[in-house]
Parts: sequence; structure tokens; C-alpha cells
Amino acid sequence: MCATNVDLQEDVKKLAVKIIKHYRGKGPEYVKVKMIDTDTIVLDIKGILSNLSEILVNEGAINLVKSYWEIMKPHLEKSFIDEARELFKRDFNYSWKVLNLENENRTVVITINLI
Repeated sequence: MCATNVDLQEDVKKLAVKIIKHYRGKGPEYVKVKMIDTDTIVLDIKGILSNLSEILVNEGAINLVKSYWEIMKPHLEKSFIDEARELFKRDFNYSWKVLNLENENRTVVITINLI
């Protein structure tokens, strides 16, 4: 694992930016990394939708965007898991939720529990 919590937080932030950029075409608006304790990390990521998805949400096609996320999520998770394993150098489990998809406060919250 990284030398310090600050280094780890920065590395996790870079990983989140890379994964969102892969989907969105550009990085997220912001990524907040919180170390709850030595084994729990929570990421709040805002600015998660592609330009097309933003248009669809604004035009009321939220179900289409939700369906698209269901298809994209496994692909994004695979990339995230592979790179996170390399970063943490230990096992972990995680949860990944998309919050407030219908409004301007859209975020992905990822909680990582190191094992």
C-alpha cells in the first residue's frame, strides 16, 4: 500500500478520475476522497455523465440513461477493480451507488473496504 494516507487519497482520486474519464470523455467535476479509518475509503464523484447522457436527462429520458448505466457499470467496475487491486496490493470489497441521477447533484459514491 502507499506510504501515507495522503498519498493513498491522491492515488485513489487519480484512479477515479481515470475511470470516469474513460466513460465521460473528460474528467469528473470533482472527486472527494475520505479516509473513514485505515481500512475504509469513501469516494464522492460529481460530474459523471457524458454530454449525451446530460442531454437525455434534461429532455426527460432518465430511464434511457439508467439503462445505459446498467450496461456501462460492469465495464467500468472491471477497470476499477483491476487498477484498484494493483493500487492497494491487498483484497478489498466495495459498493458503488449512483445518487440523484435525475437532478444536478448527480454523484457516484464508492465505498471501499480493505481486507
